[in-house]
Amino acid sequence: MNSMRGRSRTKATVSKTSSTSMFMAAASAAGLSPAEGKQAIQHQYRSGIQAADGSRFCGSVDLDAAFAQAEPHASRWDYGLGIQRNGVELAFWVEPHPASSTSEVARMIAKLDWLKAKLSQPAFSRLNELTRNAMQLGLAFRWLAASGEMRLVPGSRQARLLAERGIAFPTRHLRLP
Repeated sequence: MNSMRGRSRTKATVSKTSSTSMFMAAASAAGLSPAEGKQAIQHQYRSGIQAADGSRFCGSVDLDAAFAQAEPHASRWDYGLGIQRNGVELAFWVEPHPASSTSEVARMIAKLDWLKAKLSQPAFSRLNELTRNAMQLGLAFRWLAASGEMRLVPGSRQARLLAERGIAFPTRHLRLP
């Protein structure tokens, strides 16, 4: 009887391990603490981020919290989200940040530079691969303008600068592919 219980536990462990998403495994390999679904994202922002029909969230990370102590003065990007779509996993990067002034564009670009530097590190290589998958569907770096007035104008110099750098124009609600 005890040998049967041991086998059952082993099977359960193996099946739980094999169901871990590529995003969750990549985040762990990068030394991050991934959470299921959108759980790593602060509650106040979760409702503003949706997955498109046929897609599902397969994990999330709070980069800001992970690096706050080690890099307290850095312009840190806030969140990473894993999405599974048609059997392919993608990594999207979401930054809740005010869009109440054109000067916020420079802050967002500084945060993007920080994130891209992280993604270029060997420990982040698997997350970088998932980000490249997302970039094939459009912009992988998203600006969630969750509060305040929206002072940026589509077609403006600031909007073009964001597009050139690969950041989606800010929006109040995100619908990720």
